[in-house]
Amino acid sequence: MNAFKDIKQSKKVFLLFFLIVCLSCIIAPIIKVALDSFVTTSPFIVNLLDYHQGGYDFGKVMRRIMMAVAIIVIFLMRKSLMVGSLATLGLKHTQGRWEQLRLGFFLGTGMLTLYVAFLYAIGTRILRIDAESFSDFILQLIKFLFIAGIVGCIEELFFRGFIFQSLLKDMSALPAVCITSIFYSLLHFLKVDLVVSPGIQPFVGFLVMYQFFRNIIVDFHTLLPSIVGLFLVGVVLSYSCLRTRSLYFAIGLHAGWVFLIKISSLLFDRLKKDQEWLFGDGNVVTGILAWILLIVTLIIIWFITNTSSKKALPKPDIT
Repeated sequence: MNAFKDIKQSKKVFLLFFLIVCLSCIIAPIIKVALDSFVTTSPFIVNLLDYHQGGYDFGKVMRRIMMAVAIIVIFLMRKSLMVGSLATLGLKHTQGRWEQLRLGFFLGTGMLTLYVAFLYAIGTRILRIDAESFSDFILQLIKFLFIAGIVGCIEELFFRGFIFQSLLKDMSALPAVCITSIFYSLLHFLKVDLVVSPGIQPFVGFLVMYQFFRNIIVDFHTLLPSIVGLFLVGVVLSYSCLRTRSLYFAIGLHAGWVFLIKISSLLFDRLKKDQEWLFGDGNVVTGILAWILLIVTLIIIWFITNTSSKKALPKPDIT
């Protein structure tokens, strides 16, 4: 453990990822055996895993395993990783934090509202509300807001609070932003559909990881627009952390995006267009139009933070 402390912080991030993957693969067959014992008897587990025709998707289970392992490992190794508290991750209780959170949320929802409205105006989206009643619609909005907040907090704490700050300790801002954004983009494709049936499969975790890397390599040309879009999303979020020196703005921005994406899927259906290179393939981050929107968001963040700094907005120390 002492030897681990002497390693550069940036190298710790890559070693930590390797450790999380290995531990998750080792634990995966044990979790599968436990789930198999309930999958045919517990209605809750059957619905949770969408068990039907004698199988369920273990890729979804593997993502949850990796998330749990990551949280546990980071907590147990927090001293070696120099993670003392939430304040060290960029969540200090400073004046102006709620303003940054709200400003980020309104910027995220505002920009995506303009984007979706434009797509509706040109006919790539049609209004089709997927709600049984007005009360159901309100309940879904509340659920989306809750999910957006959870996703924004967890992902920003991990990617910008831990990984980005760790890289900043050993390198300049530009490579730290790029590496963090690449990492952020690629991990979004850890969505392997691996249907398994009840029974002992000692290498099921390694099989999921193999499928993950294989899919990225084989389908790289198909995934490239999404990879580029998610990379730009990571750049915008990392830049907002650099400009505000905290995570609050990034959490609000991230949550705003997730909230509007959920609402968009509730209110609109996509109509296929020939110019997918321009309008995307249905995912918000694909298509040149979405990339331009992200670049404009980047400029707006610079303008907002530049104006705020002239007004002596508090700048909490992200490190």
